Amino acid sequence: MRIATFATSVWLTLLGTMALAQSVTYDYDRAANFSNYKTYAWTRGIELTDELNHARVVRAIDAALAAKGLARVEPTGNPDVLVAYHASFDKNLEITGSAHGWGPFGLGGGRFGSARVQPVLVGTLVVDIADARTSAIVWRSLASSDIRPTDKPEHRDKKIAKASEKMFKNYPPKR
Repeated sequence: MRIATFATSVWLTLLGTMALAQSVTYDYDRAANFSNYKTYAWTRGIELTDELNHARVVRAIDAALAAKGLARVEPTGNPDVLVAYHASFDKNLEITGSAHGWGPFGLGGGRFGSARVQPVLVGTLVVDIADARTSAIVWRSLASSDIRPTDKPEHRDKKIAKASEKMFKNYPPKR
């Protein structure tokens, strides 16, 4: 009985932290020759209307691409690839739980537990890289994380930079 109670407590705790985790995935066109891509230009996606956060996202992606050896050029400068980001928001539930106390009057019967459910704003950032000559998407990464409206600007900078770094960890893809 104690093992089942402990397992339930651990499960509730993990479930509560899952909403806080940052998840990142990527996909790519296996036929694309990424060694040919040296320059990029921005193109429109579904961008943030908040100018401060939009600038954070663009700076973070620019830094990640520069770290991978790509140079930013103007759209009229014949870029090899076009980069766009798409941002969206959704609500999720964060569940936190705990177990405490032993049965009524300490007579056994297992632990009492409680759970708290609260809404959490989840942001999703998708970065698409398309071959400029064919317009075909050759690489895409998606990051999803909780958003705290009360975060300080420095924390927002770090969170967006960390997400961008994780997104481009597998760029160019290893074959």
